[in-house]
Amino acid sequence: RNPRAEVTPPSSTAARVSGSCAAVSARSGVTLLVDKAERLYNYLFGYELLQAENEQLQAELANMNQDIRDAQTYKTENERLRELENLTEKHTDYDLAIANVVSRSGGSYGSTMTISQGSSIGLEAGMCAITETGQVVGILSEVGTNWATVTTILDTTSEIGAYIFGSGYTCIAQGDFTLMKEGKLRASYLSSSATIRNSDQLLTSGDGDIYPPGLVIGGVTDVGDDETNVAKYAVITPTVDLDAVEQVFVIKSYDIKD
Repeated sequence: RNPRAEVTPPSSTAARVSGSCAAVSARSGVTLLVDKAERLYNYLFGYELLQAENEQLQAELANMNQDIRDAQTYKTENERLRELENLTEKHTDYDLAIANVVSRSGGSYGSTMTISQGSSIGLEAGMCAITETGQVVGILSEVGTNWATVTTILDTTSEIGAYIFGSGYTCIAQGDFTLMKEGKLRASYLSSSATIRNSDQLLTSGDGDIYPPGLVIGGVTDVGDDETNVAKYAVITPTVDLDAVEQVFVIKSYDIKD
């Protein structure tokens, strides 16, 4: 045996082993942290990409929806113009002015709307407002420079000379306090012997020189005897949807035909 040979103390060997394990453990911990950091980075990067793609898709969808709305608007406008063309061809005697509906007002006693044209283009109180298909909207009751109020056919002050199409029975179409709440009006002073059917059409008679004859007011939905029991009345549902009207056509003048 070599007396000079050195023997490593057990404690020194354990220390080196322990230090080596600690280094390995530290490297493993660092690697784990790096892996976690990379996964987190990849997740965040991927999330940002998805978010960007989602925002782009939402923008494209919004543009598509706008295109659809624009197409529907153009279609509606084209249909309105075609109907107006038919109306002007049928009634060459009408001098028409176009106005947009800017607001509506309805309450317990009245039904009106405000339009975007007035005296600056020659509108006057007492002129008749209709749709592009010749449905009666109402009458101009107040006129400003660039606005006017239309009192609709549902208003309790509204009265129109009318007749039942086909049978020719004459009457007065007027707003009614109770029926107005239902979006309807009343045809009063019908002959007690009149035979009236549901869906019969009520048209303007032209009496009074305010409304031209032959404009559509609405259809009969009910018939009964009035309070005097010597005449009949009919409940009329307007053909025009007053809540949906976007434009009106004011008849500034028309030729009275004999």
